[in-house]
Amino acid sequence: MERVEEYLEAIYDLQKKGKVAKTGDLAKILSVKPASVTEMLLKLKEKGYVDYNPYKGVILTKSGEEIAERIKKHYTIALNFFRIIGIEEEVAKRLGCELEHHMNEEVAKRLSEILESRICKLCVKDVKRLSCVGDGIYTVVSSPGEPRCGEKVVVEGGEAKTLEGERVKNPHLILVVKS
Repeated sequence: MERVEEYLEAIYDLQKKGKVAKTGDLAKILSVKPASVTEMLLKLKEKGYVDYNPYKGVILTKSGEEIAERIKKHYTIALNFFRIIGIEEEVAKRLGCELEHHMNEEVAKRLSEILESRICKLCVKDVKRLSCVGDGIYTVVSSPGEPRCGEKVVVEGGEAKTLEGERVKNPHLILVVKS
């Protein structure tokens, strides 16, 4: 099923870019031969996941799109989990890609709850995503990179900056408490 999901995800990504998924494009994305793509597309069509017309391209059916969206959601959850625990970005992406195919809805739900948790159980402080706070000074309690845990950030007019004045990247991945 993992290979099927990879194909559906690749088709989904192309569709979201406004492109028609063609055999050659999918072969490049998935690092396989065009003949292998054609063979898989016929199987996906048989399962009802895609509408495939040779030489014209392929689009996802409703059931194919639902699977692709689930896989994308699982990838995002896994990737953000690995980022929040401080895993290097390229490793986090690779692990997210591996885990997305093995995660069931219960695991996805529980990881999401951890990621969205607003209460720090250890320090009993109100923890929020940096992207969700108002103006003020905050202390970083979790970050996949810069700024580091314990550093202060300033939010003014919806923009987060370090005390040195550098714009904070990926504020949705950083957890903070009000200072």
